[in-house]
Amino acid sequence: MITETQVKMAFEYSCKLDVFSIKPGNVSYNNPGYNMTHKDFLQSSMACSDIICEKGMDIGTKIYESVKSSVDVVGCNTNLGIILLCTPIVQSLYLDEKHRFSRENLKKTILDIDHKQTKKIYEAINIANAGGMGEKDEYDIKKSGNCNFKLYEAMKYASSYDDIANEYYCFFDNIINNLSPFWRICFNKMNNDESATTATFLSLLSKRPDSLIARKYGVMKAKNVSEQVKSLANEYCELKNPKILNKKLLLLDSELKIQGLNPGTTADVVVASVFFNRLGL
Repeated sequence: MITETQVKMAFEYSCKLDVFSIKPGNVSYNNPGYNMTHKDFLQSSMACSDIICEKGMDIGTKIYESVKSSVDVVGCNTNLGIILLCTPIVQSLYLDEKHRFSRENLKKTILDIDHKQTKKIYEAINIANAGGMGEKDEYDIKKSGNCNFKLYEAMKYASSYDDIANEYYCFFDNIINNLSPFWRICFNKMNNDESATTATFLSLLSKRPDSLIARKYGVMKAKNVSEQVKSLANEYCELKNPKILNKKLLLLDSELKIQGLNPGTTADVVVASVFFNRLGL
């Protein structure tokens, strides 16, 4: 049975791997960006890991307290997307008395997020000062005090333009059935968790334009980044020792950061995929 301590260790491992793996355009070890360093990401993950793994806390409160603790420690949003994606996985584990994972429990976890919990999650998004579900119509994230809908409705609405929302809408299908198996394949071939994480990130970004870039700079710019990454992603994922391409990765990293192009949503989805693996699910 997976214990709360194991959940915490898996979460911190996944967040640590996130910044020790080279993911072009993202903050990583010795490669800061957007007024943040890798230490900010590590500190924020440790600030909320106890909350993430706690039993008996409802999902809305857990997401709110996790985001608040992270922002209080580092003063900015480093892990909202990671918290939004990892928390439902944990909650679904705890629905089973032996902490066994099932898609049905994950689906139940997401669908059972009620109006009160939705309000808390919207408050967390506002604390992080990040968009994600769209600032429009009845699902405007700035109207967190008047949530007369359930979170799944908002995520369904936003699923066409936000990758985190899409994972909620499809009940984590991409993470569970595509990205997690791909990470394991890469790890077995490369025998290195950092390389497997980089490979998963590159593969996903090359196939699916990052929704954070799309929101900030437009869909065409996000598609251009995916095209720019494609050949390097294909080359990297084929190698048993892809670290020989690290110089190319760092060059691309600099090019993207100069333009302010941060594939942050892609990175968040990859972290959740690593977390799923680390839990042995």
